[in-house]
Amino acid sequence: MAPSASSSDPTLEHLAHSVLQPGFEGTTAPDWVRRRVSEGLGSVVLFSRNIESIEQVARLTASLRAENPDLIVAIDEEAGDVTRLEAWTGSSRPGNLALGARSTTST
Repeated sequence: MAPSASSSDPTLEHLAHSVLQPGFEGTTAPDWVRRRVSEGLGSVVLFSRNIESIEQVARLTASLRAENPDLIVAIDEEAGDVTRLEAWTGSSRPGNLALGARSTTST
């Protein structure tokens, strides 16, 4: 395990951990993610491939935060047709085509 860097002596690894936000495959965190989080990785990002249910995401984030309570867990949720939170059921929000069809030119 690499020595931890203090804020007064930032190492390259410490600086990298503060700006990287990796994603990963699967619905549980692989060993390399848990190890990096425990070594100071500041954030991870979840995609639809990481999400099965609310309960599963709660377990996943709890397991990651057990390694680093200050970890930021982000999710890649974009506007338009891309949706990560509702990937299995489809978006509950209308897409761009539906929004455009309902728009009016009157103010």
